[in-house]
Amino acid sequence: MKKDDFIISKVIKNVGIIYFNRPKKINAINLKMVKDIRNILEKWEKDDGIRAILFESKSSKGFCSGGDLVHLYNDFIINDECQDKDELFVKEFDLDKYVASYKKPIVSYWKGIVMGGGIGISINSDFIISDESVKWAMPETRLGFVPDVGVGKFISSLPQALGQYLGLCGGSLASPDLIKHGLAHVYIDSKDYEKIREKFFELSENFRDHELIGKLREEAEKYKKEIHETLVEKNADKIEKYFSGETIAEIYEKLEDNKEDEFASDILKDLRGKSQFMLALQFEKYFIGKDLTYVETVDLDQKILKYSLEVGEMQEGIRYKMIDKDNNPDWKYKSLDEVKIEEVKKLLES
Repeated sequence: MKKDDFIISKVIKNVGIIYFNRPKKINAINLKMVKDIRNILEKWEKDDGIRAILFESKSSKGFCSGGDLVHLYNDFIINDECQDKDELFVKEFDLDKYVASYKKPIVSYWKGIVMGGGIGISINSDFIISDESVKWAMPETRLGFVPDVGVGKFISSLPQALGQYLGLCGGSLASPDLIKHGLAHVYIDSKDYEKIREKFFELSENFRDHELIGKLREEAEKYKKEIHETLVEKNADKIEKYFSGETIAEIYEKLEDNKEDEFASDILKDLRGKSQFMLALQFEKYFIGKDLTYVETVDLDQKILKYSLEVGEMQEGIRYKMIDKDNNPDWKYKSLDEVKIEEVKKLLES
C-alpha cells in the first residue's frame, strides 16, 4: 500500500469493498480519490464475481468530512496555471450520478462525521447502516456555497422547517433522525457492525441483487437500536417556529423577535455571518428541489458552484474558514437587504 492510497479496494467473497483511507483528514475527498473510486466501480461493474459493493471508512473519526477544500483552494481556485477550475466538481458529480445508477447493489456504513462529498457518494446506496456516533450535516453555507452533490434533493423531501434549518444552518442529524426521515435504513450499535458485515459476505455467496439486500436488511434489523430523542427532536418546536416562514426575511424577523431565546439568538448570529446571497439561494432552492429529479439537482448544484467560483464567494468562504481562519469573511453582499431575489431566481432557472 502506497502512502497516498487514500482509497483501498478489497474483495471478500462476492463483495467488493471500497475503503476511504485518509484518517488524518477524516477522508476528505480529493480529485485522485474521485478518480480511483470511479475506476474501481467501473471494473467491478463488469465483474460477474462481484455481486455487491460496500463503502467503509478506515478512519475512527468518521465516514467522510466532505470534499478536500484546502486542496480545492490551493490546486484549483488560486492556482493561476489551472485552466479547469471546476474539474473536481465535474468529476465528483459525475461519480455521484454514476453511483446512483450503478447496476449492482451498494451498501454503506456511516459512522462519526458524515458530511458533504461523502454523503453525495453514498446517499443513493441501496442500504445504509448508521451507528450511534453519526453526525450528519451539509454545512456548505458557511463556506460560500450551498448543500450540493445532489443532497438537496433529499433535503427538499424533508418537512419545510427541518429542511430549511439543515440547509441554511448546516445543522446536524443523529442516526435516529436519519432513520425517521428515510435518509438511512437501520440504526445499530457500532459493536454489532462486524457481525452484520460478516453476514453480508456470507449472504453474497448465495444471493444477489435485490434479494441480497433484502436478506441483509433482515439480518441487520436483528441488531437495530431503539430510537431515542435527539437534539433536533428536543428543538423541534423551535425549528418549526423559526424556519417555517414563506421568505428568508421572515425567518430573520422571527429570530430577531425572539432574541431572548438562546437558540434563536445563536442561529441569528450564525446566519448573519454567512454569505447572504447563498442563504437566499438555499432558501429558494429547497422549494425548487421538490420538482427536480436527482440528476437535475446535481446539474443545478454544478451550475451554482460554478457561479460561486466566478463571483468569489467560495474562495472567500474557504479562505476565512480553513486557510486564514480569521473568522472575518468579506462576502459580496453584507446584508440580506442587498440581495436581489431576481438574481437568485435567475440562477435557479433550469
